Amino acid sequence: MFFSARARMSVAPEKPATMQVALSTIVPFVVGLSATWVTMVIGERYGMDTMPFVLVGWCVVLFASAAWLNQVVLRRTRTLYPFLAAIVVILLIWLWQRQAFTMLVPRSGLTYGFFLTPVGAKARFWVLTCPLRVGLTCLTFCFIAALISGWRAGTRSLLACVIPWWLTAFLIFVLPSMYLEAQGNASVFI
Repeated sequence: MFFSARARMSVAPEKPATMQVALSTIVPFVVGLSATWVTMVIGERYGMDTMPFVLVGWCVVLFASAAWLNQVVLRRTRTLYPFLAAIVVILLIWLWQRQAFTMLVPRSGLTYGFFLTPVGAKARFWVLTCPLRVGLTCLTFCFIAALISGWRAGTRSLLACVIPWWLTAFLIFVLPSMYLEAQGNASVFI
């Protein structure tokens, strides 16, 4: 019998192995949960000058886990684009925060409660509040785009597997803001 070209192209993709799906879903989440603790330990041990390298390292880990998750669950190149866009957004917002920090915070460094002073209010907005809100908004749009592209790719039953990656991305994104909030707003009592 002869099959039409359309019938040959509409072959259902094989389901990924359950263990691969579980690992590619859980590993990024575990990395995200340990990111805060590991970042603090490295910062205390090697100094705050190493933090940009640690944060970029977390983005590399995010990229690797996104590629792995995309390969196992979504199985399309186009579905990786929202994940990559999210990593680019994270890096750009961190760059924005760093530039605003160097321009608006005194050279002596961020002192305890600086953002609560009248002078620090402007710095708080441009270093902490505005970049955080813009970044969270952009990451939310990337998340929605990832869900839509996964839906269109036909992986509706596995879309929940990408949620832990996005939670990890949100957590890693806010790492610098957590430090700025704790130190500049005097949120943590020493």
